[in-house]
Amino acid sequence: MRKLLYFLSAAIVFASCGNSNSISGVITGAEGKTIYLESLSDTKVLPIDSTVVGSDGSFSLKSHNNLPLDFYRIYFKEGNFLQLITDSSEHVEIKGEFANLDNAIVEGSPQTVEYMDLVKKWEPMMEKLAEAQAQIDRPSTDPSLDSTQWIAKWEVQFASTQKEANAFIKGWLEKHSASLLAISIVQNLDPRFDFIWYQRVLTDTKPTCGKLPAYKTLEKLVGQIKNGSSSSSASNSNIAVGKMAPEITLPTLTGETKALSSLRGKVVLLDFWASWCGPCRRENPNVVAIYKKYSSKGFDVFSVSLDENKSAWEAAIKKDGLVWSNHVSDLGGWKSAVVPIYEIESIPFPVLIDKEGKIVAMGESLRGEGLESELKKLGL
Repeated sequence: MRKLLYFLSAAIVFASCGNSNSISGVITGAEGKTIYLESLSDTKVLPIDSTVVGSDGSFSLKSHNNLPLDFYRIYFKEGNFLQLITDSSEHVEIKGEFANLDNAIVEGSPQTVEYMDLVKKWEPMMEKLAEAQAQIDRPSTDPSLDSTQWIAKWEVQFASTQKEANAFIKGWLEKHSASLLAISIVQNLDPRFDFIWYQRVLTDTKPTCGKLPAYKTLEKLVGQIKNGSSSSSASNSNIAVGKMAPEITLPTLTGETKALSSLRGKVVLLDFWASWCGPCRRENPNVVAIYKKYSSKGFDVFSVSLDENKSAWEAAIKKDGLVWSNHVSDLGGWKSAVVPIYEIESIPFPVLIDKEGKIVAMGESLRGEGLESELKKLGL
């Protein structure tokens, strides 16, 4: 159940652009307008060629130099443009309408076609995320729902779409991790949870893209994340993998306080959840099963609820059979003191902590069979 929009952008952002030896075609509605061929290299716009579109909509653009496989675009001053992924070995043919270049027909550039197809599938998910976020941020317009219920309703929508989007990206990367486009696509995943995909793309694209600016940018980012010196959320986060888990000391159901550090020496699942969170409740049976199987081997669960109602919190613990004793909450909901400390943007949000108190994994990778897999890696 997502609290804030977490994607790096609402659209795909590219690290570089450029064009091939021959790009021609017909763009109706652009007669008499100047069309430009441009390359972007690390945010620098580099002009390659330009021409005036003929009275029949035809145009032809060329480069006098050999261009490597990279990102390019054709562009009009009115703002209309078409992204391309090509090189000097390709002859690209474009047929389209000036007012709707996104739906142009492109031949001779397989990676451009691949990119256009990806964007068409990607944009509806981004629109759904934006709509859910807008609803979360505004007062309830449903008289039957109070503010908490309204937020919970739209957070379910956000979480569902976020999961769909992440699964889509990973599914696409599974098939295309060696393509130039993968360098940009992977950066829409949160490196805190999916750093393994950054590493895979860096490895798989090196043979064909290793000398390109886009590759160098990703290589630098991956190195910074590994060294903890990046300005990205992964390195600046209090909860990055490899860092010590921040302390939590909150009231229990009986009013006493309990600290996360009191479980030091055990492998701990720090589980942020709430009674009103459907996905949390559906995941609880798996956590219970894992607890019963591994608690005798040094595994424990520290559950932090984002509930506001103590009775609902207590009832959910009993109904779901959450038999461990470590249940805490300040009953602050999304205003709980732990939210900014752990940068919680959605629940369920599981964080796995080793015996020394360091974070070893977190997020969706710990749901379902993933939790047991991680415990086995830790020798339990």
